[in-house]
Amino acid sequence: MSTVHPPVPKLFLAALLAMAATTAQAHPARAAYGVEVCTVTGTSGEYSVRVRNTGTAPLARAEINGVSLDSKGNAAGPLTVNLTDIPPGKYKTAVLGRPGNGAALVSIATYVSANGAETHQQDLFAGKVAHVSPGSALQYTLAPLAVRGWTVAYGTKQDPKLEAGSAVLLIYPVTLGKKRDATRPDAGRAPTDVVPLAPCGAAKKS
Repeated sequence: MSTVHPPVPKLFLAALLAMAATTAQAHPARAAYGVEVCTVTGTSGEYSVRVRNTGTAPLARAEINGVSLDSKGNAAGPLTVNLTDIPPGKYKTAVLGRPGNGAALVSIATYVSANGAETHQQDLFAGKVAHVSPGSALQYTLAPLAVRGWTVAYGTKQDPKLEAGSAVLLIYPVTLGKKRDATRPDAGRAPTDVVPLAPCGAAKKS
């Protein structure tokens, strides 16, 4: 013998849905993969890049690409440091420039481990806000932080305000089947996000 349950009132259903939405906003789901990057610059020219795993899964590797700088601040040669096995919520630091030997960040590639093999996940390019065009459909012109050779138009009126000359990271998902260029973004391709590249600890002080 089956039991017939009375229909659930619409107001009660609406209240349940509202509670679920509020809970989701209060506890947003963390993405499986993501990184947070900041820099450490010493008084003698030393330079480090800190990469924190903000995702819920381990990060197999972060490839840090940079350039050494001569006494005049010009690029003198490429640098590559690999950070491996970064657990969720933890960070590791890549030392690019030691005392008396300056350096600058060019790009970061992140890799995850899937079925025993590394899979390229994201590309992050270090840039600066070269020009601000208020009222334009594309408000910002972004240029390399350390080297010459590319510009990217980005931004809408809804995007966070960026200051001219400020350092940023241009974030791109990986294009499958395309060989990675560690020195520049893909031509004609807009980044999915642009975030400030700040000194480590700057956010906590502000």
